[in-house]
Amino acid sequence: MNAIPVPSSRRDFAASPLALGLLCLGLFIVYSVSQVRLQTDSLWSIPSAASVLHEGNADLDEFRPTFFPGTAYARREAGAHTYYEYPPGVALAALPFVAGAEALFTLLRPVLPNLGTAGADALAWLALFQGTGLVDLGAYNRTEQLIASFYVCAAAGVLLIALRRRVSPRAALLTVALFGLGTTAFSTASRVLWQHGPGLLAIACIILMLARPTQTARTALLTGLAVALAYVCRPTHSLSVIVVTGLFVLRFRRLLPAYFAGAALVAVPFCAYNLHIYGALLSPYYRHVLEISGPRFFLALAANLVSPSRGLLIFSPFLVLAGVGFFQKWRGRTLEPYEKAFALIVLLHWGAISAFAIWWAGHSVGPRFFTDVLPYVVYFLAFPVQAVLEAPRRHAVLTGVLVVTALFSVLLHWRASNSYDVHGWNSVPVNVDSDPSRCWDWKDAQFLRAIPARIRGTRW
Repeated sequence: MNAIPVPSSRRDFAASPLALGLLCLGLFIVYSVSQVRLQTDSLWSIPSAASVLHEGNADLDEFRPTFFPGTAYARREAGAHTYYEYPPGVALAALPFVAGAEALFTLLRPVLPNLGTAGADALAWLALFQGTGLVDLGAYNRTEQLIASFYVCAAAGVLLIALRRRVSPRAALLTVALFGLGTTAFSTASRVLWQHGPGLLAIACIILMLARPTQTARTALLTGLAVALAYVCRPTHSLSVIVVTGLFVLRFRRLLPAYFAGAALVAVPFCAYNLHIYGALLSPYYRHVLEISGPRFFLALAANLVSPSRGLLIFSPFLVLAGVGFFQKWRGRTLEPYEKAFALIVLLHWGAISAFAIWWAGHSVGPRFFTDVLPYVVYFLAFPVQAVLEAPRRHAVLTGVLVVTALFSVLLHWRASNSYDVHGWNSVPVNVDSDPSRCWDWKDAQFLRAIPARIRGTRW
């Protein structure tokens, strides 16, 4: 399982640009036709983008008639204004797409009435996006899904390019397909515009930049930019900020000016935004307290890994092979410095999400909080996958484990992306936010809700 890519011939389809394009297109089609689109954290993401585009500010004041208990989620008062509580990176990530759609539909407005249902839908979306006052936030779920799907597919494409440098093209392609279909990248990040989707793309770009034979001022600048973009999408990416910056301090000190210049392109306006609105460099959302002590923390550590309703290795059991890949490289003393950084980030992230007060991630599917570091995890998965593809008979046990766990994971996340029954576990029979101990109930595990009710024969 050494990090030596297998030479590919000119006819190796997996190494071709067409394979990259078809992977991204295939994932996008699967994501966009999947039915589950539950808005929670994402509720005000598109109106925030509309406010930036139409009014030049990020406040939601023009939507005050829509402020009632059902839409109170994810709003925060600051001064005399109301803002989307979550990081600005998500709304900004939506901005080019909604701006492009508005421009296109406005240009085509005279002919849209003649285009049947598609034209009517475009006109309805345009009226919604340009409207203020009382708006139907639920009508944005399809828009969110398409944008989120783009970012997850883009992350998969970037990850494929990065992995091709470390393993054979076929191994890279299969690994990324498993990432796209057998993890919460599918059942969470692609569903609506959570913070996870744009963050995944930023993390994939970090891997792409670091997994190069050499570092230059250009790649250092791009790495700094990607690290900062990840952070403005989600606070837990602060761990990537710390570890990657430490890597540059230890290994690429002469490139630090370029690295910090790239980060400053994002950090300066981000801090200015927070100072203007909250009077501090970071918004309240970035200042949660972590509790790294006591039995609750250790219980959460275990739950985030192996509990039947939030465990990473329960919902995507094939990822246990990522651990195999890491330890094989560690035992063979072939770990690159940046690979050690990837593993450290995953380890710190596991501790951070377990120290968070709502360690079970609220109403979600499986290990939602682990979504943010999935690119780092599947990086190590690529090495066992290559071993299986190169010599399946010699690695018969490994091959069997990979096939069985991959099939289970893909079916589970497909079902969670197409059936609200899986999401119903969060509320029935008891709200998980009121009783997080339910995460350990093997008799009513969330993954079991993926089995159709007529088959499992239970009342839930």
